[in-house]
Amino acid sequence: MSKTERIFNILLVSFCGLWLLWKQLSGPLLILMIVVAIVGKLRKENTFCFQKMHWLWVVLFGVYALSLFWSAAPDFQALERKLALLAFPLLFAFQWKNPLPLAQMWFSHTLGCVGLLAIAYYDAFMCQMHLGNSVRCFSTTYFSQVHHPSYFSAFLIFSIIGLLLGKVAWFAAKPRWISWLLIGVFTAMHLHLGTLAGIIGVVVVFMTYTIWLFSKKFGWLKSILIGFATLSIGIITSLQSQEIKADAQNAFNFTKSYLDNPTAFVKGRKEPLQGNEVRLILWTASYQIGKQHPFGLGLGGLEPALSQKLIRWGYPQQAEKEFNPHNQWLQIWNEIGWLGLGVFGFLLSILTLYFYQNRNLAALLLTFVFLIFCLFESILQRESGIVFFLCWLTAFSFMTKRTTS
Repeated sequence: MSKTERIFNILLVSFCGLWLLWKQLSGPLLILMIVVAIVGKLRKENTFCFQKMHWLWVVLFGVYALSLFWSAAPDFQALERKLALLAFPLLFAFQWKNPLPLAQMWFSHTLGCVGLLAIAYYDAFMCQMHLGNSVRCFSTTYFSQVHHPSYFSAFLIFSIIGLLLGKVAWFAAKPRWISWLLIGVFTAMHLHLGTLAGIIGVVVVFMTYTIWLFSKKFGWLKSILIGFATLSIGIITSLQSQEIKADAQNAFNFTKSYLDNPTAFVKGRKEPLQGNEVRLILWTASYQIGKQHPFGLGLGGLEPALSQKLIRWGYPQQAEKEFNPHNQWLQIWNEIGWLGLGVFGFLLSILTLYFYQNRNLAALLLTFVFLIFCLFESILQRESGIVFFLCWLTAFSFMTKRTTS
């Protein structure tokens, strides 16, 4: 291995853990890795091979960039965050002589998650000391202050996937119970985070892993039944948490009320609102905006439009928070219209098919998790989401190609 490639690998492995703890490092480290990769290309130590499927990320970025021209309030900072759509496909297109150090990258990510948990408990204890029991210091945003709880949940689930499949360096060479111990800890943290997407995601991962594991011994039919039994156990276990049970009950009640009379629901609630109420209202507002603007409102145009609609419906406090739709599909539809939605859907279809054809279970599970989170969060609107998912989805696609060839 050349010195340049060794430096690149050290930076890449460090990046996967450090940016979780300090988000501001993601940009500088990413630029530094690309510079080292270019140096390697000049020294003929790597080759540049941009895969066809990743041109769709470039197209998606291009549509976002063009949308600034028709946006009523162009948001150039949002476009800067979208640069990850270009940066990671470009970074991994530099193919070195040796495969990507995926196991070491996963290990660094897992250590980063452990660090985030330490920070979370410290923040929670400090909150408890200063505010007492007046707030839920060990749940949601009070527990996860470095990253939004949904993104923290996605990080933990990805570590769980690696540990389940024995893909994480160091842990893969140690007794299996060590991995299961950490899997248990990371899973239990969802009782603190309390995110619906995270709970669904981790249960789906365990269900899929169980089906895959037992299919070798009992066949697919029995394995699927076992998998659904795992799903039921996961749901029952999650509901043992009083906070999660209360949130689930509220979600059920709100959804039932919404389905009975959507118009009365979105215009008849009283502030302050709970998270599940807000989502239903935002989804309705976003759906109406999408119908009115088939080409989208452009980057920066959606948040003001949502705020105006919330004010008209009698929710001035929610309007001040400048919410996004909390759904990536609606977010793309509202910002860059049907064209962007089509590119995004086609891209995810191609990636899923590619991972399936190459039997890359880890990549497939990450794709499933991404799709779940897209239903409940605008997952690519924050740096935490776009850096994490673009990094690993593109890394897996290039890794799969190199492994199969």
